[in-house]
Amino acid sequence: MTTVAHPASQQWETDILSLFANRDKHEKAFTNMVESYNGLVQKLTHYVEENKLLEASAQNSREQHDKMARQVTVLREQGSPMNQKRSAELEAQVTSLKDERAELYKTQGTNAQRLLDLNDILRLKDSTLAQNKEEIRRLTETNHFLAHKNQELTDLVNEKNITIQVIQDELTTLQLEMGKLDERQRDLERENAQLLQRWLKKMNEEADRMNAANVFLENEHHEAVAHSPSLQSPPSTRSLRSMGPESPTQSNWRGGSAIFSIIPQISSRKLTVHDAEVNTVSLSNGGSMVATGSNDKKIKIWDIKTGSLKSTLTGCLQSVMCVSFNATDELLLGASNDNATRLWHLGTGRPRHTLTGHIGKVFSARFNPDSTKVVSGSHDRTIKVWDLQKGYCIRTMFTFASVNDVCLLDFDGSTIASGHLDNNLRFWDARSGNCVKEVTGIHLGQITSVCPSTDGSQILTNSRDNTLRILDMRTYETLSVLHADGYRTGTNWSKACFSPDGQYVVSGSADGTLYYWSTRDGSVEKTTKDQSSPIVGVSWVNSSVVSAEKDKTVVIWGTTARRPTVYEK
Repeated sequence: MTTVAHPASQQWETDILSLFANRDKHEKAFTNMVESYNGLVQKLTHYVEENKLLEASAQNSREQHDKMARQVTVLREQGSPMNQKRSAELEAQVTSLKDERAELYKTQGTNAQRLLDLNDILRLKDSTLAQNKEEIRRLTETNHFLAHKNQELTDLVNEKNITIQVIQDELTTLQLEMGKLDERQRDLERENAQLLQRWLKKMNEEADRMNAANVFLENEHHEAVAHSPSLQSPPSTRSLRSMGPESPTQSNWRGGSAIFSIIPQISSRKLTVHDAEVNTVSLSNGGSMVATGSNDKKIKIWDIKTGSLKSTLTGCLQSVMCVSFNATDELLLGASNDNATRLWHLGTGRPRHTLTGHIGKVFSARFNPDSTKVVSGSHDRTIKVWDLQKGYCIRTMFTFASVNDVCLLDFDGSTIASGHLDNNLRFWDARSGNCVKEVTGIHLGQITSVCPSTDGSQILTNSRDNTLRILDMRTYETLSVLHADGYRTGTNWSKACFSPDGQYVVSGSADGTLYYWSTRDGSVEKTTKDQSSPIVGVSWVNSSVVSAEKDKTVVIWGTTARRPTVYEK
């Protein structure tokens, strides 16, 4: 009975035979050379022995020649015919032996030359063999090194695979958490809509009751007038539904004090403030000082009235990206590309704190109103809250995108707004660390700055899509989109701001022009220009406006005419 070989078995046998053949080929790579070497040695031995035999034969021939020469001499002396014949034979034999000896010498010379040639060949083969052995040793060492390297790379790949698996697990967990957050957000939005509908319904019911009361009072009044025509009619009342929001006059007046906007008309002072590019500028809350930060790793404080340098703050290891005064103008923050935020006391000019913990560039840092905490935003995709009394981070919020700017929206600093590289605006609860609201789709480019209005009801965003937006903090809806022909946002950290009364917005363009927009209708009120490079930031306090351009200069803007617009609050 014949057995049919399985193809896999045949393949296995073929592989084994191939491996044996490769091994034999590798192990017997020098077999032919060794056999040739051995053959040459044997031939050399044979030729040496043959040479010895020839030398012995030549010695014997010489001895016989001498013996016969002596016999010829004796026979010549004897002179008999027999001896002469014998002598002739011996001479012939001697001649023959001489010829044979000459041949033997010739053969000996040939053998000696061949021996020399074989010795040369042997030395060459020995040299080749030594080179081959050295090559084998080197290749063996290389093979061992590559095998070790291969093992290291294999271990590294395994480690990377484990890391990838861990990251994938974390990503899955974050996706699940994001899904839960989205579901929670949808629930909150539904609940908010329901609450809004309930509130509107309640307000409508109250308005209906007020309207009914007004109708009743008017009827009573008409009846009273009908019975007593001399009575004067009271002022007409409006229903609650017909009443609109407070007028600007009502919403901007408190205790009889007037708040009005002053748009600067001229450049009153121009300062060259640093030896390197300027990145940030900020006016003090009292409006008497201006701080600038630069790529020269320094912060400089200037007197706003005289334009003189008051102090220079050092300590940053890389470029300063943001400066900010506290509420009393006693302290100053500096956020730097060295991943740290530093705090200086302006009275002494000495550093108070160095807040380290970010692993990326810190682009923004702000005090809370009572100067007990600091909020910083970084390109490591985190926002950190620092306790200045303890001197360390008390909360870290992961933002999912690099942070370009942060601001505080309430007096206790519990609500934080942040503008991001992914074009989104996010709001955070500093107490819990949770994202309260994420506003998407408002810009087509990254958000470079966020700025709240003085009363906290609105927030201003500036973006690389060359537009600014004003959002309502109650509904997160866009109230105004500010843009202008020729306006271009110059840098990823360009700052815009409200006027002190919230009636205007100012921002600088990439060509050095300042644009002023009205917040009432979004129109451009005025443009001024005294700079030529991109403006990185503006600051507006009281009637003072300062603008900093990238090319080392700061302009202090003044007014030649005042156009007060007085509103009641």
